[in-house]
Amino acid sequence: MEAVLGIIGICLLLVLIYVMTIRWPLLKNIIWIGALLRILAALIHFFIFQLPDGKIDAVKFENYTWSFSQMPFNDYILSFKTNTLALTFTWVLSLIYRLFGRSPLLLQCISIFFGVLCILLVYKLSFLLSNNEKKAKQSAWILAVFPTVILYDSLILREVFVMFFLLLAFIYFAKWYISKNVNYGILTLVCFIPLYYLHSALILGGVIFFILFFIESIGFFKVRYRQNKFNIIHAILLSFTPLITLYLFTILPGIKIPYLGKFDDIFTFSRILFQTKVTNFGGSVYPDWLSPESPLDFFLLIIPRLGYLLFSPFIWDLRAINHLLGFVDGLLYLFVFYWIAKGILFEKHKQIITRILIILIPLLILYSWGVGNFGTALRHRVKFIPVFIAISTIYVPKITLTKKISGSKT
Repeated sequence: MEAVLGIIGICLLLVLIYVMTIRWPLLKNIIWIGALLRILAALIHFFIFQLPDGKIDAVKFENYTWSFSQMPFNDYILSFKTNTLALTFTWVLSLIYRLFGRSPLLLQCISIFFGVLCILLVYKLSFLLSNNEKKAKQSAWILAVFPTVILYDSLILREVFVMFFLLLAFIYFAKWYISKNVNYGILTLVCFIPLYYLHSALILGGVIFFILFFIESIGFFKVRYRQNKFNIIHAILLSFTPLITLYLFTILPGIKIPYLGKFDDIFTFSRILFQTKVTNFGGSVYPDWLSPESPLDFFLLIIPRLGYLLFSPFIWDLRAINHLLGFVDGLLYLFVFYWIAKGILFEKHKQIITRILIILIPLLILYSWGVGNFGTALRHRVKFIPVFIAISTIYVPKITLTKKISGSKT
């Protein structure tokens, strides 16, 4: 019965994808290729052999989804607050099991659907940043065939949902930055709410955006006031923002951020030093020299830890055949970041890219201290690659598969 439900889910998924291609005919081929690759990966994982990273957490999350679906409804509602944030998405997915019964392949179809939506969102974000349809399509193509994105889009894990809401947040961010429409800024903040429940460390991005939003909004309100376009809504927003800021600083000492600990722990580095020790395990463990021994080491190791988060394993780290996936993935990340760095240093600078990096880089630093092996790093960095693909294709030259032959006609 599990397989039957899953096949029905795939059939419904194909119908939805067909509707999407009608709605976005420009991306028809990209959508179909991206969807079929993800469906193929899901079928291989379900019927033939388990894909990398599909043996532990993916199984655990599916079991939790089934457990939630078996609860009496009142207990189920209350369990939203009593369980850890990491299980929130399984709590939501359990509604599928309540309605249709248990089928891991059916849940994989949900992941695939959100993965295909991410292809559309990458196109949208890239177009907002570049104002170039060809470059936006190129972004969508890269995400559609990116190997590790396909992998995580076809498993029962949080990564695909994180990618979806991060892309949505930065689309609203781009719209806000371009138009200075306060509503888009509020929608950006709203997108960080599900991100907090998916992986609470991402709330740091919401806090950084709130600071940018507050600073930029003051200038916006001044301009509107001078133009005699300042209204009651602007007055309310301007009044409540300092109150919200004060409230955040009041509760800040009690907030516990993953990998950093509580507010006091950030300045003593105690949680970071502890985190690096408990995550240094397994066959893909980081080199010993990346483990800090003192708070000073934190500053000295920021760049190397970022390098290992984004690009590891390097060729000198390869110790098993399964490390080759991470090695190839790291090379692809090098390609993406090469064009971002080259574009920022040598081409026309875009201020909106700087603002996006102001949000993303602290998040990457945070995650770099939260992992101690390149197996986990591969999974964490995939959360951010769709946004970086959208940024990089602003600077990447158009990729063509055919060579144009020039010559004179006779």
